Amino acid sequence: MAPRKMGYPKILRLALPLALVFLLLYLSASKLPDVHLYACVQDGRPCIETAEDASVRGEIKVRGTPSLEEGEREVHAAEEYRKHCEGKDFQIGRMIAAFRACVTEEGDVLLEEYLNGWRELIKFMDALGTVFTFISHETMTKINILHGYLSRENGPSYRTITSMVKHELENGVVNFKELPSNQVPSGCRTLLRLHRALKWLELFLYKLGTSHGQEQTSDLCAKAYHQALAHHHSWFIRQVAEVAFLALPPLEEMYEVVCVRDHGEAKVVLLTTVEAIVKVYNITQKVYAENRMLDLP
Repeated sequence: MAPRKMGYPKILRLALPLALVFLLLYLSASKLPDVHLYACVQDGRPCIETAEDASVRGEIKVRGTPSLEEGEREVHAAEEYRKHCEGKDFQIGRMIAAFRACVTEEGDVLLEEYLNGWRELIKFMDALGTVFTFISHETMTKINILHGYLSRENGPSYRTITSMVKHELENGVVNFKELPSNQVPSGCRTLLRLHRALKWLELFLYKLGTSHGQEQTSDLCAKAYHQALAHHHSWFIRQVAEVAFLALPPLEEMYEVVCVRDHGEAKVVLLTTVEAIVKVYNITQKVYAENRMLDLP
């Protein structure tokens, strides 16, 4: 009689991707490359942008004030998406609104509104399945740390990312060396971890929105990882990361999560989301770069 083939217990199949994605997004102390959203990167270096890349880049270029006709189309689309999302905890329109509300007229980022955007992102990750539950918990921990700074006596100094960086640098709050285990991370250090994770999600959503509907979500996620983080990690981490991405749901289920019916609707909704996120990301990146804080351990 042929030997019975043993399978891995379900808990192990979930635990491995869970641990790997957590390591990938939250334990990486490496600096993300200073790359704008639609730049082409290969092995950590710029590569030649194709005509197709340039075309896509133009599609989601930050728009000015929309025309009356464009505005009417956006209102109609928003109404349709609300219908599709009715009754769901995660609604992508709320996430778009939250990140749009982050940016001030002066080109700064409001911290409370930034955290609201992340709260919506947590709902998105939770909707992707059990594998992201632990990541959501870790993200919420960081949100609570930053909210604690906002709630204290010096809360007004944390109103924007620029004012937070200025306050913590002037008062010696930022530790540029390894943080002692018994010390609460500074606001700048905590936000940097969210900022790095935001780059991965930004690229992933972008690839979902510009896919041709045939790719596997695990492949799209892996591509985003290789573009943003892989060249900072050891060979072992790169290999196990590939396993973690296999836990992602297929593209059809991803469309259901973002409340769209097909690839055409997904492209509009996801690229609109990416446009809102990239504004916030680029402003934050600039503030940290100007203050030489992108390498905080």
